[in-house]
Amino acid sequence: MKEVVTLAFLGVNAWLDLKKKEISLLTVGILAALGAIWSVMSGRDLMQAVLPLGIVTVFLGLSLLTGGAVGLGDVWILLALGLILETGEFLGTLCMGMLLAGGWALILLVILRKNRHTEIPFVPFLLAGYIGGLVLW
Repeated sequence: MKEVVTLAFLGVNAWLDLKKKEISLLTVGILAALGAIWSVMSGRDLMQAVLPLGIVTVFLGLSLLTGGAVGLGDVWILLALGLILETGEFLGTLCMGMLLAGGWALILLVILRKNRHTEIPFVPFLLAGYIGGLVLW
């Protein structure tokens, strides 16, 4: 059930990120609340949440330092994922998403001759990373 909710959340927000360059704060709030409830109900160790929240804090700092090059929407998405996913799932999704986004950025730079200021949506890569994790695990 958690997987279906997470896929729906990422799917909706990936579509919004691609089409409108925005995310749904309503879905972020719902997933974050469900994640907090699930964490308490499943007896998730509080220390399991420290690493994802630390990573989210780093992304928030990057967003502020870069003037929004890392979007605040991406930070909110990562916060919600950090609450609902186990630490390993969160790290796997984030790493795979970053690798895929980096690969796409390389294609844009080298093959399509875009410049380094070209914006790319991050949530679709998180969705792909999460799906990849589901397939591999």
